[in-house]
Amino acid sequence: MGVTGLALMLMVPNALSLAALTALIVAVELQVRVVEEPYLRAVHGTAYLTYGAAVGRFVPGVGRLGSATQAPDAG
Repeated sequence: MGVTGLALMLMVPNALSLAALTALIVAVELQVRVVEEPYLRAVHGTAYLTYGAAVGRFVPGVGRLGSATQAPDAG
């Protein structure tokens, strides 16, 4: 979705396409940080924290979670 949004913004470069791309990025970030990650922490606990500390959110190595020693409810 992000690549498509970026391509559309580049094909039709105006304020509306830029706003739509920005809204998409914000919505995806909120979904991941507020909904998915707390759920995965609750279900998988330390295993997810270890995994999240080793990989990135969307791009390998970028946006890694904190140390695997954090408590599951820590943000």
